[in-house]
Amino acid sequence: MAETNEKPAAKKVRRPVGRPRADGKPQLTKEAVFLVAAKHIAQDGYAGASIRKIAAELKAAPASVFNLFPTKDVLLNELLGFAAAPSMTFYAELGKRNLSPEVALFKSIMEEVIAVASADRDFPAIFYLPELAKPGFEPARETRANMVAHYRSLIEAGQEAGALRCDLPALSAEQVFQLTETSIIAQEVAAVTPPETAARATARFCLRGLLVNPADLDAIEQAADQVSLAFVLPEKV
Repeated sequence: MAETNEKPAAKKVRRPVGRPRADGKPQLTKEAVFLVAAKHIAQDGYAGASIRKIAAELKAAPASVFNLFPTKDVLLNELLGFAAAPSMTFYAELGKRNLSPEVALFKSIMEEVIAVASADRDFPAIFYLPELAKPGFEPARETRANMVAHYRSLIEAGQEAGALRCDLPALSAEQVFQLTETSIIAQEVAAVTPPETAARATARFCLRGLLVNPADLDAIEQAADQVSLAFVLPEKV
């Protein structure tokens, strides 16, 4: 067989996610896309936040973002899950504590407000996008519903224990959840109010309206303050 100087074609090596790219830059991650996408969606609306804009801020090609999220709808569904993850983790850990429903509710409201007020303010805005009501965003709606369900379960447990009262637990849970977002909605107040101050005021406001005996509020607040547990938030960009 005659010899040949022709070299065999080099095989393409697929770099694992998270390894440095050929240009030395770190591989694009979903978390990095989430942080930038939340900002663009909050500022420009869902329709105005294009993959091209998101990729440009990340100094990446749009194809790199599409490699992680095949469509912008998929990105939004997963973004909601990412934004809700600290809450869901907190709820699970709180559930392991032997707390009365009213104390757990006070603690939940307070820590949620602190998290909202302290975190990137673009994240809470995505929970109220009108597009979430459309077909294709069922995962996002389920994520939000799971967060509201946490408050409903505590309210119902408090009713059964005789500590809380309300006419419509489902409605009250939705109202309590929305009140945790007041730290971004009331922007002028939030600008001059420390997160913990806003959180404590919100928790007291909610419990005062739900307690069978409002005189128990101070003791409930003190018990909640003894619970050493807080949200772990994603890093800001």
